[in-house]
Amino acid sequence: MSKSHIRSTSSMTFFLNSQSIDIALNKSQELELSRREMQRLANRNIMHRLVDISLCLAKNGKPFRGHNEKIDSVSKGLFLEMINILKKYDSVLNDHLQNCPKNSSYLSNHIQNDIITSIHNVLKRNIAAKLSNRTVSIIADETTDCGHYEQLSICVRYFDENENRPQELFIGLKKMSSVNAQSIFDALTDATNQVGIDWQSVIAVCFDGAATMSGHYNGVQAKAKLSNPNIFYVHCYGHCLNLILVDSLGKKNHVIFNFFGIIQMLYSFVEGSPIRHAILERVSKEMNIKLKSLKTLSTTRWACRAEAIQAVKNNYSVLLQCLSEISKTSNLSEIKVKSSGLIKQMKTFNFIFSLNMLNPILLLVQKVSSTLQSSDLDLLTAVSMVQSLKSSLKNLRTDDDSFKDVYEETIKICKENKIIIPEVKKRKLSAKIDQNSSNFTAENKMDEMKWFVFYPTLDEMLSGIERRFSQETLNLINATGNLIQLKLDSNDISMLKEKFNLDTTFESEIKLIKNMSDTTSIRGSSIKTIVAWLNWLSENDRKTTFRNFNKALTQFATIPVTSCSCERAFSKLSIVKSKLRNTMSQERLDSLMLIFIEQKMASEINIE
Repeated sequence: MSKSHIRSTSSMTFFLNSQSIDIALNKSQELELSRREMQRLANRNIMHRLVDISLCLAKNGKPFRGHNEKIDSVSKGLFLEMINILKKYDSVLNDHLQNCPKNSSYLSNHIQNDIITSIHNVLKRNIAAKLSNRTVSIIADETTDCGHYEQLSICVRYFDENENRPQELFIGLKKMSSVNAQSIFDALTDATNQVGIDWQSVIAVCFDGAATMSGHYNGVQAKAKLSNPNIFYVHCYGHCLNLILVDSLGKKNHVIFNFFGIIQMLYSFVEGSPIRHAILERVSKEMNIKLKSLKTLSTTRWACRAEAIQAVKNNYSVLLQCLSEISKTSNLSEIKVKSSGLIKQMKTFNFIFSLNMLNPILLLVQKVSSTLQSSDLDLLTAVSMVQSLKSSLKNLRTDDDSFKDVYEETIKICKENKIIIPEVKKRKLSAKIDQNSSNFTAENKMDEMKWFVFYPTLDEMLSGIERRFSQETLNLINATGNLIQLKLDSNDISMLKEKFNLDTTFESEIKLIKNMSDTTSIRGSSIKTIVAWLNWLSENDRKTTFRNFNKALTQFATIPVTSCSCERAFSKLSIVKSKLRNTMSQERLDSLMLIFIEQKMASEINIE
């Protein structure tokens, strides 16, 4: 055979055994698609790690970026530092960083923002799904951040059927360029629309008592009621309690007013220097008395003043000894004068009396205040706590033994520390009736402190409770209290039907429930009773049968008591936006705040 024939035979054999061009192209396409799929899965694996790192930092309120993020920097920020740690033990991440193009490492600040925004969007969708077709309440409060911007914190309260209790969710942080009522209302509307809430599904709003928020004609609550006339306005019970203390323990009573000034000066003087604090600790050890840390007087949280007073009361002898030693050993004339002046003020009858009088009163208030800060508190429990506080203060007012105990304890401490008990000041009676509000004169020191310090303080507090807690929800609270006890009258039924939009079968449902044998043990007037009724309704699908009864209970539990959820958000705001993180955008801040506050929801997020 010739060479030409051999080549032709080989070519023919190769052609007959080879695949068609279509099949070859399909295989090539399949290989390319397979390669792309492998690359896509590899990229998803990388993104899984980056999302997990971002979630870890955001959930704990930690900063992502460092001051210097160059390759040779030893402090690149937590995000890049965690990447560098993980790549030592993770071959997938290490291979990616070694082989990836320099412009697609997915580690830039823009990718960080994209990841944070994506997590934020998923959380918002999850919140919208939770709140879909639900009756909710809106809670809002304002504060100023470290960048001197006004920030509006917005939370939503709803009833969770799975856990049979109300829940509160943070839904957003809005930067306010103006703080008038219309601007705040628009910000609330925008935030609620993002999670699928309109004003028709809102049953109540809870704000503080500022005129912009609470105004009946032009306030935010008035604008909310224009959108939905059935909305309740709740003045935060925590703010109400605080205002009562401000009114009753303020400038009106000069003995109490001066007492708080001494307490604050004592804290500033001793705790303002580590040397003086060290002397206090050493003196407490020498006297074998357990030292209770001194507390500053908060200008907004008056209930916390109980801790400051209790610390001074428990460490009274230690503080006197400490101030005396500071006065003797200090080489600075200013320190000597201050310490001597504080000793003189602490060794006065009025100071000792105020210490003993305010300690039990403020402990009562502190206990009520801490209870009012619970996120799942309902109005029935809140009102019962306020009424209990009112009754306790009335008992102090009417029980002579209570005052006698305070006075005798004061006399005892005065004698132990050789403090002079001043004589009663003889006041000249006014010649005309309108020159003095009272012509009463005390015969002895005990009567003087009772009539001019003890009684006025308690009277101011009692009148403040009566005035501040008389809100528009009181009639509804009383009606709901009667509902859970099944003791409704016609007025209660009419009110509940109107406020909770119940149908005509509501009264029939109450009659049926009242005559059922397994409901006789469910009685009371607290959140436990409401929970017991809801548990009873959950059994055997009674929620469908008694839908009006169930609706009334769940909607009542949805009405908030305080705006403390917003206050807690402000505490986290000070962590997320600090002086070193003051340049972040509002979008990034809002996203990080949502992840940081709703940590449980962020932990359950589906990365896919």
